[in-house]
Formats: sequence, structure tokens, C-alpha cells
Amino acid sequence: MGFLDRVTNKRAMLAQGLAATGAARALEALGGRRAAVFTYHRVAEPGEGNPYYDNVVSATPEGFRAQMAMVRDRFRVVGPEDLIDDHDDERPRAVVTFDDGYRDNFDAALPILDELGVPATFFIPTDHLERPRLPWWDHLAYIVKSSKLDRFEVERAPGDPRPIVVERADGDRSAAVMTLIRPVLTGEVADRDAFLQRLEAAARVDVDSPALGRELFMTWEHLRKLVDAGHTIGSHAHGHVALGSLDDRSARRELALSRTILEAAVKRPVRTVAYPYGWPGAVSDRTFRLASDVGYRIGFTSFEGIVRPGFDPLAVPRLNVGCGDTTAMLRSRAALWGAFGRSWL
Repeated sequence: MGFLDRVTNKRAMLAQGLAATGAARALEALGGRRAAVFTYHRVAEPGEGNPYYDNVVSATPEGFRAQMAMVRDRFRVVGPEDLIDDHDDERPRAVVTFDDGYRDNFDAALPILDELGVPATFFIPTDHLERPRLPWWDHLAYIVKSSKLDRFEVERAPGDPRPIVVERADGDRSAAVMTLIRPVLTGEVADRDAFLQRLEAAARVDVDSPALGRELFMTWEHLRKLVDAGHTIGSHAHGHVALGSLDDRSARRELALSRTILEAAVKRPVRTVAYPYGWPGAVSDRTFRLASDVGYRIGFTSFEGIVRPGFDPLAVPRLNVGCGDTTAMLRSRAALWGAFGRSWL
């Protein structure tokens, strides 16, 4: 068992203890007026059967069912704009959100949501539906997991004397994937498309990104069926780029174009946005202002936290759900944020 597994187990045990002793209920009573926004990406089985990036899997179908039952029982589940318009605080509120538009949102999550009567909001990067392809993180993981090589090297940039060494340890590719994910996220790799091409060559893997993207993500027809079932479609900008890294004109276009395309596709107003990546630096006060300028009423970040009275509707915090999170951990995290303004889980 690795270090991260031990930490996750300790967190799960602590959360279970809070629930079993009644402490979680007491913390919830201390929380006052609040709302929790839960962020999911994929609902699937991680591991050997998943050829893509495992860290994007938020829950297994079994785990997701248990979490949604808890959310339904402990919260009043509302739509995103209800955070602004609905002031009935008899029960704490919750919003369930999905980022990126993965196909398993429709195939695996939707039946559970509808069975339990839980509405959700799906944030869509429109360029991924207009031009299906693998996003860089899944493309990268697919290469590493598909390679027959146990070790290879790839240049960060042409001529860079510091190649990234990728090694498979005892058949496990997860550490090798993270070896490549980190330098991309930290900006050490400037041209991601060129880097992926070098990675394919080094790993000796050919990737049909458009064909795989069509299988991995939802279609326009899926979105229309989600809306017909009573769920909400929101924007995840157009090209899934960090809006804070763009100039005003480019960021405005990302936000406005996505909204225009989605409204034409689903025949509904689109007034909600989840900013791609959504952490500090990927978004800023300028991003929030631009989102308001192009007509969004409420915007969701990846800032960790819950929603309290007086919140900025264009900078809403969320609780990101990971595959190691148990139902008790989600409940306890929301309760700790409500009571103390932070969480240790």
C-alpha cells in the first residue's frame, strides 16, 4: 500500500468516525445557511480497464449511487441559478455538477440521477463536441498505458537537454502518467500538441484522437436528452483553456462563443459557466467580470469551499469529488467547511 492509499484510508476512517459518533450531524447544525456544490468529472471504473487518465474518474457507479442518496437525504438539491434566486434556507442546499461532458455522464450517471430524483448541471466545452478529440490529459494517459515499452524518454521541447524519463514500475502505469502530467500543468511544456506528437513517437503508439474522442464524450443529442430529462446544461468555455492566461478579447470569445453554440443546440438559455481548470491563475477577477459582461449569471470555480450568504455569484467555490472519496467523507467535508470554514478531509 502506497503513501497516498494510507492517507486516503485515514481520511475515510476519520469521516466514518464523525458520522458514527454523531459529530457530523452536530457540525451540520453549526453550519448555518450554506450550500455545497459538488464537482464530478467521470463516473466509471478506474484502473486496468480504463485506458485514459484515472484521476479524472470521480466515482464508480456504485459509489456515485451512494453519494447521490446521501446528497438527496442530507440536502435540498437545487439548480445552479437557485443559489441566487432561492432564499428558502430551511435545509442546506446542494448543487451537483459535472465538468467536461464525458459520455459516462449520460450512460452511467444519468440513470442514477433520474432514479433518485437528483437534478444535475453538465458543463460542456463546446469545441470538444464540434471537433471530437481526446483532451490532452486523456491523450497523454492513453499513450503511456498503450505503450509496449517499459522505459522511454521524451523531450520537453526540441533541443531541451532535460528529457522526461518515463518508466513503468511492476506493470503500474499511474506513476508514469503523473511523470508527464506534472510538467504540462506547471507550464514546462509550452506546445502541448507538439509534445503529444513527440510522446507518441517516443512511446511508439499511434493515437486516433478524433475516433477515440467521439467514443469518450457526449454528443449534441445526449445534451438535448439531458435537458428533456430536467437537467441543466452550462458552459465550460469553448476550447477548455485557462481563461486567465488569455487576453480580454480571447477570453471573452471563449465565453461568448460557447454560450451561443449551446443555446442554439439545446434551445434553452445558458446562463451558467464553470471555468476550465478554475483554480487561482486559471481564473481571476478579470475572468469573472468578462463572464458577467457576456451574460452569465453564475460562474463556478475550482476553489475549494462551500457557498455562504453574500457570496460572489461569478466566483462560486465547489467541493471536488475524487474516486477515493467515500460518502462519509463528502458529508463530513461539507460539514467541516460549514462549521469551521475549512476541512481536513
